[in-house]
Amino acid sequence: MNSVPLDIAFLRLGAHVSRGQRPLCATARDGSLVLVCQSSGFHRPGLGVLRYSGTLSGISRGDSHIAALRQGLDAASAARTPIRLIIRTPGGDGSSSRIHTRADLVGRICEFDGDAYIVDFVRIVEEEPEPPSRGRRKR
Repeated sequence: MNSVPLDIAFLRLGAHVSRGQRPLCATARDGSLVLVCQSSGFHRPGLGVLRYSGTLSGISRGDSHIAALRQGLDAASAARTPIRLIIRTPGGDGSSSRIHTRADLVGRICEFDGDAYIVDFVRIVEEEPEPPSRGRRKR
């Protein structure tokens, strides 16, 4: 997985953020919520599900970033908006974080109590078109 700058990760999932901004979420052009998740917050509760658990109180960012995330989670929870995924993996020994997107996963908020939230991600199943018929043509 290739690490990209955060603004590029948002852009790949359809959301625009200004270069140099470090938001925790943004709304994409299609209305989905693009969410930045820490790699340490994932586990697999069942086959085909990747669950992310987090708390707003555990985020060490500015109040405006947390307020924007709370608003995004509230709106996505109420409207059952799809969640798109950016994963941030902390760098070791003082190096910068690695950031990558998972365009193949889409999530839904399962729980949000104003602080703790859970998002379940599943792989997008793309239907393949049926191949053209090779049978006899009718006359």
